Amino acid sequence: MLRRRWCVQFTGRVSLGVVALSSPAWAQAPAPAPAPAPAPAPAPPAAAPAPPAEPTQPTTTVEAPASLELNAPSEATAPAATLPELPAPQVEQAAPIDAEATPAADEDWYDAFDVRVFADAYYGLNYNFPKPQSGGNDVIRAYDSANGFALAWAGLDISHAAEPVGGTLALRFGPSAKRYGSSCFSGKCDADYGLENVKQAFASWRPGGGTGPVTIDFGKFDTIYGAEVADSQDNINYTRGVLYWLGQPLFHTGLRVNADIGQNLTLRALAVNGWNNTVDNNAGKSFGLQATVHAPRGDGHDWVAASLGYLGGPERDDYTVKTCAAGTQFDRLSPTGCSPGSGAAQGTIGQSSSNSKGLRHFVDLVVTAEPFERLHLVLNADFGDEQLRDGELSTHFSAKQWWGAMLGARYLLGQSFAIAGRGEYYRDRDGLTLGSVLTDRAAGTGSTPIPGTTIVSGTLTLDYLPTKNLMLRLDTRVDHADHQIFPKGIRELTGTLVSNTLGVVVSTN
Repeated sequence: MLRRRWCVQFTGRVSLGVVALSSPAWAQAPAPAPAPAPAPAPAPPAAAPAPPAEPTQPTTTVEAPASLELNAPSEATAPAATLPELPAPQVEQAAPIDAEATPAADEDWYDAFDVRVFADAYYGLNYNFPKPQSGGNDVIRAYDSANGFALAWAGLDISHAAEPVGGTLALRFGPSAKRYGSSCFSGKCDADYGLENVKQAFASWRPGGGTGPVTIDFGKFDTIYGAEVADSQDNINYTRGVLYWLGQPLFHTGLRVNADIGQNLTLRALAVNGWNNTVDNNAGKSFGLQATVHAPRGDGHDWVAASLGYLGGPERDDYTVKTCAAGTQFDRLSPTGCSPGSGAAQGTIGQSSSNSKGLRHFVDLVVTAEPFERLHLVLNADFGDEQLRDGELSTHFSAKQWWGAMLGARYLLGQSFAIAGRGEYYRDRDGLTLGSVLTDRAAGTGSTPIPGTTIVSGTLTLDYLPTKNLMLRLDTRVDHADHQIFPKGIRELTGTLVSNTLGVVVSTN
């Protein structure tokens, strides 16, 4: 099942995401040696000797050359004095060099590491007042699934820039870490392998050293697709959207290549196990590509940046577990998997998952714009298609599709205040991404998925940053579906969910 993304929230979070710590490259040219003083001029006859010429020494000003920051984090860090800058599409950006800083050779070893620690908590109020209190928002909400006071998670991110070798480790602890690690679509999830607390862990290599245009990452890392990320402080809203949670991958395990093609173009390529799994559930691999173009504004920001990406590959198990009826036994050689007898009634049958028919295709578009300093705009649109078997051992496949779009804006009202809004449309044509969670219980259909579900969502967020290390966010959100899918009261269902979420995030930077 495809799974992805206001109440009072206290957030203190440590994020160990796919953040690459990079220490800046340092450059300092030696000053030229002083020019030798000219020899005194010879005195003319019958005249006083001329004084020697004043020696001169030219002065040279050295400017440090610009270099690319290795492995910039995919989730941006809030600036110290003002509300956090919102990330453009998730692409590592070049960082300016401080020419006045002490050379790296004189630094302590720990200065080469970038560290962030945070805690994220919230208070949630679902006006449907479902019972039980926990899990009432699980259908389409990512991490704010409880009512009342709750801890989302705490995080620790440590990274070292690849110069030429580096790495990133991002750790998460709390209910959201389990939900993040359990968000697989099929097969075993990270939570099953004890990796729910490891959000990211990868090694990085930059063949050209600290200024090389290519970086290679190997391990578990955040996805390169989508406009929102898992850590709430790095988004324009506190809660994550429907498109993030239902229609997009969250993380991958495998190989990622980042290449800067000039100043305005970045390319990224993936060869990974698939969506949201560290240990693959089939023999096939998924391959992705993303291109990002920038239109720089001249002050370190972009007028506009656009990313277009694709990911494709097999995502389903390459086996099925067959359970035979009474009076029959498991028989892997039988066309049905069962034959008359009294032997074992259950067994595993292998099946192809990597053929051209059983693939998932995903296309992602992200456009961000900052027409002026205080305003940030973002558009995200996705389309997904997957070919699924019509039956357990069937060789016939049918297409299951989903698509959606998100439009958001954030405006800085002052040094410590901001307002943001997000609107979404999401269509799960065949019930694939919502899965059996959405059941038409009112019609008595049990666990049969509801096909053709459409969800419209709107979120208004008020931001207050009393200090550089504390962020308070209040989300007012309305989600509406064309089926009664949201729990209400004790045993009722409704098609509308109205909620408030107050999030509190404490972070070291």
